[in-house]
Amino acid sequence: MAAETARRLSCDASVITLIENEDGEPLNVGRKTRTISAPLRRVLNARDKGCRFPGCCNTHYLDAHHVEHWANGGETKPSNLVSLCRFHHRAVHEGGIRISRLDDGALRFVKPNGVAIDSVAPGCTQPLGDWRKLPAGTQVNRWRGERMDLALAVDVLVKQAVSR
Repeated sequence: MAAETARRLSCDASVITLIENEDGEPLNVGRKTRTISAPLRRVLNARDKGCRFPGCCNTHYLDAHHVEHWANGGETKPSNLVSLCRFHHRAVHEGGIRISRLDDGALRFVKPNGVAIDSVAPGCTQPLGDWRKLPAGTQVNRWRGERMDLALAVDVLVKQAVSR
């Protein structure tokens, strides 16, 4: 297994300490655990409202990613976590995309070639205006995580094969 694959899989792993405020909202899970607790995941979902990669509007199958990786000393707390869809989470780890948090809270995604993709504002989760102006390689689709109708898919493929 590649080291970056192991890092991606370990972004969400085992539980120990959870510090909450008086309302029961998690403030910090500390250094002993990489796992994102259910209350902390609710905080991330409410804050991020979907994948934070610029231009991605996916709101299903999200992973919590440590901006400063847990293995490098990053804490499991909201300010060090970001929601990413599985596609962009894999792109960050295996594709070499780095994430940094800017002074105003916005995120900067930097490709291996040094090209930066900034979110326009903290909490930006929807496509940035005209989809044709999205950075090259940004994936946008209309799938929202619903189950695929396999019977329909097979019927369409069979009809295409027969019509050829």
